[in-house]
Amino acid sequence: MKIKRYEVYNMKDALTMIKQDLGSDAVILTTKKIMKSNVFGLFSKPIIEVTAAVDYSTKKQNVISTFQTDRTAGKTIPSEKKVYKQDIHDIDRLTEMVKSLGLKNFEGIVEDIREIKKQLGEMQSTLADKIVIDLDPAVTDFYHLLIKNGLDETIAYKILKKIEKRISLIPSRLQIKEIIMQLLEEIIPLEPDYTIYIKNRIMTVIGPTGVGKTTTIAKIAATLAIKKHKKVCLVSIDTFRIGAVEQLRTYAEIIDVPMFVASKPEDLKDIIKKTSNFDYILMDSIGRSQYELSQIKELLNFIDISPIISTTVVLSLSGNHSELYDTFDKYKKLEPESIIFTKLDETKYFGPLINLPIVKKVPILLLTNGQNVPEDIESPHGRKIAKYILNEIPKVWGN
Repeated sequence: MKIKRYEVYNMKDALTMIKQDLGSDAVILTTKKIMKSNVFGLFSKPIIEVTAAVDYSTKKQNVISTFQTDRTAGKTIPSEKKVYKQDIHDIDRLTEMVKSLGLKNFEGIVEDIREIKKQLGEMQSTLADKIVIDLDPAVTDFYHLLIKNGLDETIAYKILKKIEKRISLIPSRLQIKEIIMQLLEEIIPLEPDYTIYIKNRIMTVIGPTGVGKTTTIAKIAATLAIKKHKKVCLVSIDTFRIGAVEQLRTYAEIIDVPMFVASKPEDLKDIIKKTSNFDYILMDSIGRSQYELSQIKELLNFIDISPIISTTVVLSLSGNHSELYDTFDKYKKLEPESIIFTKLDETKYFGPLINLPIVKKVPILLLTNGQNVPEDIESPHGRKIAKYILNEIPKVWGN
């Protein structure tokens, strides 16, 4: 028997390598997700350790006899064609092929194929659990809680692995939770004071439609103008979505601050000259789909007008969290320097508050949790975000 171990990033690569090295009769003995330290720092990508083996003494080839017509002799003769076990993506196609041939003698092969597919499916579904094997039992429950709350499994693993030595003599669950909270608080990229961050620059909010960009601009303007008595003006370059300019104009009238509309980049140049004496200039961007790359390029033409224009991407926590990375990347050409997360009141899963800023290395600027202007907005606090991530999710949300 020959046994070999592989380290790969996905099972498809493992199956290909096993087939090449050991042949089609090899079997997978164990799979385990592991972490290895490397030059990329705390949150390196996990790998899968796969152990496979083949017994050459009992090796058998899976052979399907097909038939072809000998046209010269006018009769049918058998010929043999080797068919080896395929990876999981080809199993269904192979099964249908055997069935379509009507070869009743090969029902056993069909059953074998089904069993292989079942085993591969079960193996993939349990890989996420394998990662906790080498975690201290005292933090295993916390790992599952962090994952349940939407934290990336690699980040969760690295955090808990880092504190294992610190908790070896700590019996209290509350004390362990406090240590985890402290570490989370330390690693989340934040801009603690947005009033300093956006001063002397034109803050432009970008993002997909429906995330609350205009309302967020109004909240910031109201806080600065009414509560902090700063000289603020609003600018809209949203000339596409019907009613968007009027919505911002209504907010400007309520807050009692001037508003300007730029329908083309040249207009924005003139507005920047006129507003040079303002403390804060807040610009609402074109509300269009992040998948319309030509429209994002159009927005770039406005942003390139001046070096003092900075961009902040606005993302909603009420939507599909798995799409947030993709949405952020679609706006990468606009070089977002910070993130505003909106609609925190519409979710119970706060993992993206940590995942996205860490992975993209962009700080959180502000958080919003409602429609009230200007009340429902706040600067991010690492400890508060950590509490979100470590909260038990009510059953009504968890179902």
